[in-house]
Amino acid sequence: MAVYGVLLWLLLLLHRFLLLGEPFNALIALRFALLALVVSGLIHFLGWLGARLLWICSTAGVILGFVVMASYTYRDMSGWEDLAGFLSFGMSMLGGFVLGLAAEGVYLLIKRRRQV
Repeated sequence: MAVYGVLLWLLLLLHRFLLLGEPFNALIALRFALLALVVSGLIHFLGWLGARLLWICSTAGVILGFVVMASYTYRDMSGWEDLAGFLSFGMSMLGGFVLGLAAEGVYLLIKRRRQV
């Protein structure tokens, strides 16, 4: 969980301060650390409870979200690149989480049906 959180935090810092070229701000870096800690904690806690498909789908959503967020960096959006990129990252991350929940639900239904 800690490694996942640190990697997510470093990806967010990489995007904000290197790709977007913003000056370093410790408050924003701490907010990104809190976001990475919460996301990592939630995903790994549910994975520890047995939701393997949720972990896989959520991680895929995080990776896809980072790719989309980085692609918005190079679009000419008159200063909206950072907000549009972060919102697309959040939507992809949440989409992966919801897809993982749905996959876990279908898996449990199939498993329960086979037991009957």
